[in-house]
Amino acid sequence: MGQIDPLLSLIQGRRVYIDTNIFVYFLERNERYFNLIVPFFDMFERGASSGFTGDAVVAETLYKPYQLNDPMRVSEFKAFFSNEEFLTVLPHSTKVFELAAELSPKRGMKLIDALHFATATLAGCHFMLTNDAAFKSSQEIQVIHLQESF
Repeated sequence: MGQIDPLLSLIQGRRVYIDTNIFVYFLERNERYFNLIVPFFDMFERGASSGFTGDAVVAETLYKPYQLNDPMRVSEFKAFFSNEEFLTVLPHSTKVFELAAELSPKRGMKLIDALHFATATLAGCHFMLTNDAAFKSSQEIQVIHLQESF
């Protein structure tokens, strides 16, 4: 776990927004990334750092189980996201959508990515954990790209 320790120290006690791909890797037990993600989720579960995400992430994560018509998996995913001690799922308010509309052209992001970034920004997140190269750090949020970190 040597390479991950500095990142865990960096985010300790901080607010971290978690992107869709991280949840997909975790819930699908992705062979390449699952073991890299577990220490982050352990940290959130212990309360050593605060994990946040948005309603849009939940919808994106549920897409495939619905597409596969897999009600058991849908139920498991919904139960996972309802664990409020581990994760705060944020709604997307009008203010979030307005900021997303502003950020999308300014930062050259797809609107859905800008929605995630706006949600993280307005929630006061210090970090964003993702594997999506479309996200770039800003003054407010340092982006941690899982693949680049290991």
